[in-house]
Amino acid sequence: MYRILAAAGFLLAFAGAAHWVVPAGRYAYELVAAGDDAARIADLQLDRELTAPRVAQEIEDALANDDGELAASFVELADARDIAVDTSLRLRVAAANSTAVVAARRAGAFGEGFVTGTADDMAGLAGAAAGDLTVWGDLRDAGREALHWARGEPVDDVMLGLAGAGIVATGATYAVFGAPLTLRAGLSLLKGARRAGALSARLAGHLVTALRGGRRAEAALVVADVGRTAAKAGTRATLAGLRHVDDAAGAARLARLSGAKGGKTLAIIKTLGRGALFVTEAMWKLAFWIIALAVNAFGLVSSFNALVVAMVRPLWRRRRTGATHALAALGRGMLAV
Repeated sequence: MYRILAAAGFLLAFAGAAHWVVPAGRYAYELVAAGDDAARIADLQLDRELTAPRVAQEIEDALANDDGELAASFVELADARDIAVDTSLRLRVAAANSTAVVAARRAGAFGEGFVTGTADDMAGLAGAAAGDLTVWGDLRDAGREALHWARGEPVDDVMLGLAGAGIVATGATYAVFGAPLTLRAGLSLLKGARRAGALSARLAGHLVTALRGGRRAEAALVVADVGRTAAKAGTRATLAGLRHVDDAAGAARLARLSGAKGGKTLAIIKTLGRGALFVTEAMWKLAFWIIALAVNAFGLVSSFNALVVAMVRPLWRRRRTGATHALAALGRGMLAV
C-alpha cells in the first residue's frame, strides 16, 4: 500500500507543478518568438506587469512630481488595455495638462532648448532644433568642445561629431527645402540626450566609431530612427528609451515601438525599462523552462507508471500464488497415483 500512496503522491505533485511550469514555459517561448517585434514584446510583458493598482500608483507619482505628460501617457496606456482609471484621477491629469499650464511650460522649455540645447519635451526639442537650424546650436556645441580642447580639458567626441554632422545636415535642409527635417531633429535630440546623460555609453561609442570609421550611413540611420521616435512618441519617451539603446538595431526597435504605441510609449518604457525593447533574459528563462518541462514530463510518466505497477502487483501476486497452489496440488495428485 505504501508504494501506491508514494506513487500517487508523486503523480499529484508533478501534475500540480505542470500548472505552474507549462504557462511559464509558454510565456518565455512567446517572448523569444516575438523576435524584433518590440510592440509584441511590450504587450506580452504588460499582460503580467500592468495592473489597475500599478497604473493608479504611477499616475499619482507622476502628478506628485508635476509630470503631467507621464500621467497622461499612463492614462492612455490604461485605456488601450481596458484598465479602469478613477474619474477623479482622470480629472487631475486633465488639469495638469490644461492649455494654460501646458502653454506656460512649453514657452519656458522652448527658450531653454533654444539657448542651451536641452530638450526634455517636444517644446524643448523644438527650441533646440530651431537653434540648430540657425546653425547657432551646432556652432555653440562645437565651440564649447573647442574651448575644452584649448584648455586641455577632455573633449566630448560624441558631441563634437554630432555638432559637425548637424552643420552639414542644416546645409542640406536649406538646400532641399527641409526634406531631411527628421534627421535634423534626431541630431538635436541626440545632443540633448548626451548633455542630459540620457545617451547610453555603448550607443555613444557606436556613434563615434561609425563617424570615425566612415560609416556615416549607419550613423544616419540611428539619427533618423531617433527623429522618428520623437515624432511618434515625443521627446520624453525618446530620451527614456535612449538609455536602453546600445546600437543601430536598438534604435530601430525603439522607432518601431513608438510607431506602434505612440503616446503610450513613455508609460511602457517607465513600466518595463529595458524589457520594453529586448528579451535577452528570456533566452535564459526559455532554457530553464524547457529543462523544467522535460523533468516534469518525465516525472509524470514515471510516477504514473509506478502507480499502475503498484496497483497491479497485488493482483499479479494473487494469480501467481493461485497458480503455484494449483501446480502443487496437481503434483501431489500425480505422486499419489
